[in-house]
Parts: sequence; C-alpha cells; structure tokens
Amino acid sequence: MKKIATVLTALVLLFSSTLFAGSIDEVTSRIKTEFEKNFIHATSVQWKKNRGIYVATFKDNGQDLSAAFNEEGELLGASRNITLDQLPLNVSLSLRNMRGGYHVCNSVLELTTDGQTSYCVTAENTKFRSEMSVNSSGDITVTNKMRKKDN
Repeated sequence: MKKIATVLTALVLLFSSTLFAGSIDEVTSRIKTEFEKNFIHATSVQWKKNRGIYVATFKDNGQDLSAAFNEEGELLGASRNITLDQLPLNVSLSLRNMRGGYHVCNSVLELTTDGQTSYCVTAENTKFRSEMSVNSSGDITVTNKMRKKDN
C-alpha cells in the first residue's frame, strides 16, 4: 500500500504542469509509436520531458489527457480531470461517508497506472485541507494534510 501511495504521489507531481519549465528533447520514435498505439485518436499532442520521463498532453474525444512514458517507451500512467459526478459509485460513496465534516472539491484527477485506477481528490473542513487518493475499491489514503491558517 505504501509503494502504491509513493508511486501515485510521484505521478501526480509528474503530471502537474509546474514541474516543466524547460524545452523538450526530441521524442524518440519508440515513444511516439507506443503513444500512437495507446492513443489512436489523440490530437493537439504536446510533449515535455523531466528527469527521463516524457509526458504527452493531448486531446482525445474532446477530453484533455496526459500520459507519461519512460525513455524505453513504456507507458507509466495516464490521467485526466473529471468531476465528482463522474466517479464510480463505490468511490463516490466512500467520499460521501468520510468522517470529519469534509467537503470534497469538484475537480478530481483520475490516474491509471499498472492497470489500476485511482482518484486524487482535495477535501477540506473547518480546520484542514487534505489531499487524498482513493482506489477503485473506495479505500481512502490521505497523501497530504495541511492545517488551515486562522483568520
């Protein structure tokens, strides 16, 4: 479970656009081939590279997606932003039944890696703002918890 949380946190950080300040090296044909195999209908593809990881941001069927590949062309993970009403029922129920009076923000990052899908959500109550990962079974793991400043 700890390994999954670590990988998930790393991929979420990877997909955040603030990490990418530099220009992209040339994307290899191996990576492009693997990308085209996995995302046949992709348009408006843009590539960025950070620490040996190539990230494509693109549109597919009108949705904005991201996909990360290593230098060997292996797909590491893919993500897209969804809303709370697009979550699977068991995930939605788990978030609804959370204790502590948390309100879940409507924007959710859906992340698929190694054939497993998880959902990164932000929730807050009167005292804390928490970032959480919820797996497909509805199990919630808090990945970051920050105390709100007193007003």
